[in-house]
Amino acid sequence: MDDNQLMARLAAGETAALEELILRHRGAALQQARSILKDHALAEDMVQEAFARVYLLRHKYRPDFAFTTYLRVLVRNLCIDQLRRRKMPDDVSPPAPADSAEAAYWQKERRSRLWNELRALDQTDQALLTGYALEGRSYRELAQATGLSLPTVKIRLHRIRKRLRDKECDDP
Repeated sequence: MDDNQLMARLAAGETAALEELILRHRGAALQQARSILKDHALAEDMVQEAFARVYLLRHKYRPDFAFTTYLRVLVRNLCIDQLRRRKMPDDVSPPAPADSAEAAYWQKERRSRLWNELRALDQTDQALLTGYALEGRSYRELAQATGLSLPTVKIRLHRIRKRLRDKECDDP
């Protein structure tokens, strides 16, 4: 029986199907998580969380792609989220003090223009940027969520980032 059939059985309430999926794919998922996190215990937690999500999202699973791809994406996203949470306190620091009142003014002005640009983005572009930059979603996931084609998502995100970079670097 293949993985998609097992997922269909799991969605129908057969928990033995989940056990079979875990037996088949736990080793590869653990290896992937360890390679990302470099921490065996944390990798174990992320794999356990990934399989918990497989169970919780069993009714939403679409067999359009291989189960192994689905699981790899789940594990990768969980690991990346974990790394971000781990780094947050160290990375969050106040902006460097300005050398002069004039420099402080221009720094504040640049930040203000950047925020205005973010607010000026249309709803779809805001959703794309938030999904990609803050939630760590893939281009494919964003395309599915917004109903846009994959190339359109890539192009729009590229243009958004370029526009924001240009605004941030502009000096009046």
